[in-house]
Formats: sequence, C-alpha cells, structure tokens
Amino acid sequence: MNSKISLFILGVLLSSVANANDYRTLERVDYVLTCMRLAGGQTIDNLYACSCEIDQIAQTVEFNDFTAARTYEMYERMPGEKGGLFRESPDGDELRERLDEARQEAKKRCFIGVIRKQNTDSTTPTK
Repeated sequence: MNSKISLFILGVLLSSVANANDYRTLERVDYVLTCMRLAGGQTIDNLYACSCEIDQIAQTVEFNDFTAARTYEMYERMPGEKGGLFRESPDGDELRERLDEARQEAKKRCFIGVIRKQNTDSTTPTK
C-alpha cells in the first residue's frame, strides 16, 4: 500500500468527524480499505468516497449495532446449523437491514464508485 495514502487515511480517520458515534479507528480503517478494494482500488477518489461512507453510517448506526450487523453478515454464509443461527435471526435481520439502508443512503451522498471527470483540455490559457 502506498505510504502516502496510508498516512492520509489515518489523518482523515483521526479527524474530529471520526469521533462520531465512537466508531473505533480500526473499524473505520478496515471499512475504508474494504470499500476501496470493492470500488476498484486505492485511489484518492475512492478514499474520499469510502471515508465519507463510513462517516455517514456512523451518524445513523450506533457502533454496537454496526459491529453486530457486520458479524451477522460474515457468519450467515457459514454452512450448517451454526450458520443457521446467523441466517435465521430476527434480530440479525433487523440489524443487517438497518446497516444496508445506511449504506445505500451513504452511497448516494458519497458517490461511491464515481470517477471524477478529468480536465482533458490541453490548451494553456493566454495571458
């Protein structure tokens, strides 16, 4: 990972906005890195969008609910009876639904996966 991007991620995540709803830095960094990977890689556009997304989620979903919903998401794919505990849980369904709604709203606000239009005008302005 590019060290400049890593330092920038830490700077963004340690800002005062990062304290919203007491989300732990490790959770924020993990979320941003996963989001960036899913959005196409470590670019500055993805960094801004994914940081925005977790900040938006943190404003609407409490940290304990966020971690519980992510736990249900991870373990619902577990085969057999043990996975059934996570797949067939009304509480888990409610938590996952709330997190999905928060993610969808955040994606609208944060432009996840959108690439900024580059200025292709090669002419230089005259003085």
